[in-house]
Amino acid sequence: MHVDSGRVSLRKPENKNGHRHEPGTCCFKRFASRGLLASSVWVPRQWLALLLDQFASFCVLMRLMASPDTIIVNITAILSVLCFVEYLPNLHMNLTWTAVSFSLVFPLQTAIREAYKRRESALMALAEFRAISTNVFLANHIWDWPGADSWYGRFEDNVPRDQGGHGVKKGAYKDTPLHKSHADRVLEIMLRLMDAMQEFLLVPRRGRGRQEFCAYISGEKEQVEEAEMKGRNAVLKLLARLHKAVEDLKAAGMPANEASRINQYNMFLFKNFEKLWSFKTYRTPTTLRSVCRVNIQLMPFFFGPYYVHLARNTEGTIIQGRLIFACVFSCLLSTTLVALLNVAIALENPFRPGLDTLRIQEEFYLCREAIITVADEAKVDWYEKVEFEWEILHHDGGTSSEESA
Repeated sequence: MHVDSGRVSLRKPENKNGHRHEPGTCCFKRFASRGLLASSVWVPRQWLALLLDQFASFCVLMRLMASPDTIIVNITAILSVLCFVEYLPNLHMNLTWTAVSFSLVFPLQTAIREAYKRRESALMALAEFRAISTNVFLANHIWDWPGADSWYGRFEDNVPRDQGGHGVKKGAYKDTPLHKSHADRVLEIMLRLMDAMQEFLLVPRRGRGRQEFCAYISGEKEQVEEAEMKGRNAVLKLLARLHKAVEDLKAAGMPANEASRINQYNMFLFKNFEKLWSFKTYRTPTTLRSVCRVNIQLMPFFFGPYYVHLARNTEGTIIQGRLIFACVFSCLLSTTLVALLNVAIALENPFRPGLDTLRIQEEFYLCREAIITVADEAKVDWYEKVEFEWEILHHDGGTSSEESA
């Protein structure tokens, strides 16, 4: 077999067993040994990365604590200490924290773990939906079949070749040539499908306790359900149109086995949409979150004797410094539990905007870009040489690394 060495290049791995000094400045570096694309990214050096990560972690913690629950629980934590010191000063003992572990930490850990599993499952369903959507469009756009007198049956338009056409269909397909705008029509449906999915997944969630027990105050539950059904119906209508598009391909001569494969892709779209619908409309247990929320507010009062124990010295006298420490310790413990509860609440709805949730708008933007990219690429011969953007910039000189830094 002959291989054109001008079109195929083999790259030998570098620095296989040792560490290599990466070029850069005192604060930033780039991984030149990892390839041209990786070397275009400047990352902070280890000492700077440590400082930036610590600062970012502090910002994340402050964001988790920035909620009305934090204010309420801190007031409760301070009042619990002061009330026991003032009215029950003789009720003091060194309590065990086992009750906190069973009543709060364990339920919070379970809620966070289950919410994270839901988030990962929703991410996989969304990734499959995006991949299958691109393949459905490609199948409608480029799949071809044998025609009456040549291979390209897709393009036969019942105009003879000697008259400038693409051929005349014969047999059962002679009156149903494929519309020349079929691919464009499917493209429009796919883009509208992405719009409908994005709008549907960003609807505020149902399943909150207030929607069940405070429905007489707010019509939130009915509004959420109505918006979800509107989004669901829009998505189902567009998915159904994809099946109709396959029928047009069959009428134009596409073999039944290939049409069946495209309909299987369409079925996978339905399947993943129903998975996303389930993740959208069903939540982790509301009762578990409610128990955690109430226990966090009430826990400081049950541990008041322990805080009085911290405020007393060995002689049994309440010291101001120890009392302040007891108040701060009570606030710190309660605030940490509120932060963990907020983590569980943020993760249990994987489609809400947040740090650890799915980036819905970005994901569907990438899906639209993927469909448009493959649509443009379908106009190019598959065997043409592929030039990567970063290789072109590298060969042309581009901006030097030092100037970028």
